Formats: sequence, C-alpha cells, structure tokens
Amino acid sequence: MARSAVRVAAPIQWRMVDALQFCVFSFNRGRFLEHCVRSIERCAPTAAVHIYDDASDDPDTLAALARLRARHSVVVRPGGRQSKHGGLSANMQAALEQVDGRLCFLQDDMQLVRPLDDGDYRGIEAFFGEQPDAGFLHPAFFKGCNRDRDQRITRFDAATGTYFRDGEGMSVGHHYSDIFIAEAARLRAVGWRFTARESGNEPQAQQHFRPMGFLFAPFVMWLPRVPAYRGRTKTWAMARAERRQGSGFHPIADMMAADVQALKARAPEVLPVAEDFLRAGSPPIPAPWHYYPLQKAPLLKALDRLERRWRG
Repeated sequence: MARSAVRVAAPIQWRMVDALQFCVFSFNRGRFLEHCVRSIERCAPTAAVHIYDDASDDPDTLAALARLRARHSVVVRPGGRQSKHGGLSANMQAALEQVDGRLCFLQDDMQLVRPLDDGDYRGIEAFFGEQPDAGFLHPAFFKGCNRDRDQRITRFDAATGTYFRDGEGMSVGHHYSDIFIAEAARLRAVGWRFTARESGNEPQAQQHFRPMGFLFAPFVMWLPRVPAYRGRTKTWAMARAERRQGSGFHPIADMMAADVQALKARAPEVLPVAEDFLRAGSPPIPAPWHYYPLQKAPLLKALDRLERRWRG
C-alpha cells in the first residue's frame, strides 16, 4: 500500500525537558508498575509520566496507583474485555488524544535500563525531524530468543543512525509495535486509531508511514519471566505455566557508564541484543530470556485458550 501524504508542522525548538512524555499502561501488576515508573524517574528525571490503568482490582496495585498519583498523572479507565489484551488499545487511544508532544509508550512489565543523555534526545529529534514520513521509533533492546531471525532481517541505515527490518509480510514489527516513540501530532494528522491487536495496527502504519526504526542504542527492555493476564483473567493453565517458568519479579540492573559506552561504540553489525548488554535477576536469568509464561508450552497454551473461551 502506498503511504498517504502527511502534513507536518515545523519542528518545535528542542528542549530536553520536552523531549519525551512517557505513557505507561498497567493492569494488576503494582510492583512492576512502580518499578517501571521509578526507572523513568532515575533515567529521565525531567520527563512527564502519565499512567493509564485498565481498572485494576488487585489491592497492591490500587495502593501503588495511590502512591504514584501523588507525583504523576494517573488515569483509571473502565476495564476492557474486547480482546486478550483487555482495554489496552482504548487506553492507548486515550493517551494519544490527551497527551501532546513526543510520546514514549511503555507497559508495566518494562523498565528504562540507562540514563538518557543529550545525544539520545538529539538522535530521536533528528529521526523525526529529518523524516516527515516516519511514524514510529522502537526504543527497546532486541530479544535473544529472536536473535537468528533479527540477524537475518535487520539492516543498519547510516543516514538515520537506526536499524530497519526487511520484514515484508510480517504480521507485526515491521512498521509498528505497541512499544514505541512517536509524535502525537503526526499520528493525529492521519486520524490514527489503535486497534485491539498489534497485527491490526501494522497495515495502518504501513499505509501512512515508512517502516519503523529501531534505536542503535536502546534504553528500554521488558523484564523476563513476568506474570501475565489475558482478557483481564488468569486461567489455571496460565498460573501453571508461571510456576513452571519461575515467573516473578526479576528486575534488570541499571547499566554502568562503561557498559553504556560500549553499547554506543560497538560496530553497527552487532545488534543490541538484551542478553549481550544487560543483566537480570539474582542469580542471573539464563539466556535466552523468556517473556511470556506460555512461551514454548503448547499444551498449556491450548488449555489456556479453551478455558478463556469457556469463561466467555
């Protein structure tokens, strides 16, 4: 599909304090949410944080939201059951409509792993400022479990200083991901509407924008082995898979200055794979990390699907 023309206003004078607005989406993982927000406070202390919660009902999460409301914007919206992701897409749409500027969308099972510096902000500014057809920039490290695929389809673009995927035919991850940096005005200009699934947003992004860029020096990562919900519920199969995988709270250590320097000084053909640059858990989580309890558990995945259908 051909990309539609995008009308872009003249770039605003750059200021670090305005560089990013973080929007964090949460449901019933209060410990993870607070950890995510604290990582933003450490690594991007001037940035505004906006929390969109999918009507959590867990007491610990409600207490965490109350604490976070004292220093950040917290929006609690009615819980959604329209998809296995609950009300995520509706909350993402609300954030797009309510928050101005350059947005970084994260979820509560993620964290910033290093401080953002002037060079990081200027690189993001250049990506959007020099490419009027750019819609999305991915801020996270690559996952080791996808190493072979990513090595095969990923290329470095010297003109933008970012990676792109030669992933035509991918259902998601070529033009779009739910984790991204984007300019609110640019998405609004094309009438962007988030769908209930990432794969539904991929063709929309392909219509309006060039392929998604991936930061050469990422600053965000998913925590490994986290507990999960689908459709705001936890089935017996999901709980069993979590016990089997050892799901829990396994934070990632902040990168040391020397590690950040090595990340930024490496050759472009060395992809920023999380397990090669980061350390998670104590004792450390063995590589490759897993991020979803039902990963490589086909029988439990089938049982989870059946139970959710039975519950309606």
